[in-house]
Parts: sequence; C-alpha cells; structure tokens
Amino acid sequence: MPESPTIKPSLFEALQAFLSEERLPAAFGQTFVAWYAGITRHLAARADVNTQPLLVGVSGCQGSGKSTLAKAMARIAQEVFGTPATTLSLDDFYLTQTERKRLSESIHPLFATRGVPGTHDLALLNSTLQALTKVDGPVALPEFDKAQDERTKPVQWRQVCAPVRLIFLEGWCVGISPQSDLALVEPVNETEREQDSGGRWRQEVNRQLQDTYAALFDQLDVLLFLKAPDFNAVFDWRWEQEQRLSDAIREGAHPTTGTGMTRNEVDAFVLHYQRLTEHALATLPGRADVTWDLDHERSVRRMQLMSAST
Repeated sequence: MPESPTIKPSLFEALQAFLSEERLPAAFGQTFVAWYAGITRHLAARADVNTQPLLVGVSGCQGSGKSTLAKAMARIAQEVFGTPATTLSLDDFYLTQTERKRLSESIHPLFATRGVPGTHDLALLNSTLQALTKVDGPVALPEFDKAQDERTKPVQWRQVCAPVRLIFLEGWCVGISPQSDLALVEPVNETEREQDSGGRWRQEVNRQLQDTYAALFDQLDVLLFLKAPDFNAVFDWRWEQEQRLSDAIREGAHPTTGTGMTRNEVDAFVLHYQRLTEHALATLPGRADVTWDLDHERSVRRMQLMSAST
C-alpha cells in the first residue's frame, strides 16, 4: 500500500510552531513574513536547482538576531518549501579554553578571550560542512557552552540528517574582510590602548581574516547582513542575550553549571569586538547580497538588495 504524501504545513502554521518552541513574540512572525519570508523562498528555490548545497552566510553583530533568523529560515525552508536545511553557528566552533590559553601564551594574552578571528577551530568547521554535503546519514554538530566558556562534549552535540541542500552559517564576523594596515595603527577603545598598545593582537586577527577566514568566506554562495544602527546598540543587545542565558540556567532549560556574566563583564567583553563590528557596519552593506537595516529595537527599517534598495 503506497504511503500517504506528507502534508507540508503552511507558512503561518510553521511560524506559529517556531514561535512557540523558541518563546518568541508574535511580532517576530509578522516581521518574518514582511521581510524575510520572500528571501527564504528564493534561497530554497535556488538550493533545489543548485549543483552543490547552497551555503548562506548570516552576519550581524552580537544580539542582532542572526541566530534566530537563521534558525527560522532553515525551519521554513525545510518544512514549508521542502528543502533540506540546517544551521551552523560560528560560535559553536570556538577553540577550547586550553587551545586559547596556548594562543594567549604564544601570540598575545587577549587570545584567551573567545570571539575574534583566530579563536575558532576552522578545520572542524570545514570538516562539518563537508559532512553535511556528502554523508548519507546523521552528522553531529559541535556546540559551545557560553556560560562555561567551553566546547561541550561530543555526546551532547545535536544530530542532523545529511546530506542537506541549504546550510545557513551564522556568526558575528561572517563575511568580514580584512582591514588595511593603516586602519590598524590607532586603537579604537581602552582595551586596545591598554592591552594591545603595540598592535600585535589586532595585527594577528587581521592576518587570520586575510588567510583561513577569507578561504572560508569565499565558499559562501550568499551573504545576508543584519545591520545594527550603531556600535552602541551592541552593549544593550549583548546584555539582553546574557540575561536570557541566565534565565534559562535558573529555569533548568540550559544544561550548564555556569553562571554567565555580569553587566560590567559583558560591556568589557563587547569591546573585544568593536573594531571589526564597526568595520562590518561600514563595509558589509556594499558586499552583502541582502542587508536589513535595523533600529535600536531590532525592527527592520529598510532592506537593501546588493546595489539596489527597497
């Protein structure tokens, strides 16, 4: 007896389920329909006819909503448009504390802090990308516990069924180009002035962008960018993220024994990202295939399609 065909949920039904699972307000669903659904449909259609799986970069500063957007796009692409899709977060490929400690001792103390180019395991990321496109069966995706500041054990990694046709790679520095040597001379904040007065840390970060990160970003078929109104927004957005993490830990919804960061620690942490975040705000709108201009409430003000605008 033939199997009954699978009935795909409507966009509304899939979004409602996503909002419920992610504990998101109804406003996100409305925003998705207005600004993101059409791009998702286009990407799914392109992936279906592409000879290779489509790799889509989703870039945006901390707290901009890129992780949620990538998850929503993958969910809608798969459930509504029938395109096998998944997400990868650059954050899940941070080096372990031990590996970053080695970098801090051999290159510069600031490499003990996760975040900047040079603190990711790109070999692991590239092998994961390969597995998602070539393996016929389950693939384990690494996960990083930010409350513990450590990569989780492989037994805790989530599994997805490969191969997939559409991969969303999201991260705060995805798609960013290296800076000029001249741009590296002057420190941008007190962290650089006091802890990187000779510029060795920022020079090595830039070298990483020119080398292994450029090779990774060259693999992107499409680049999407959530553009913050300014760098100051990052302090509040990143603090909101930390509060949600702390709430999840208290409620037992996050499997960690960590405690997260205080507001002062978050503000100090964000300064490590300032240089490249401001560089991205200035340069990515001219390089991304789609840019969404956000206001301080993360509402979309405008969508730009490469050299055009809407």
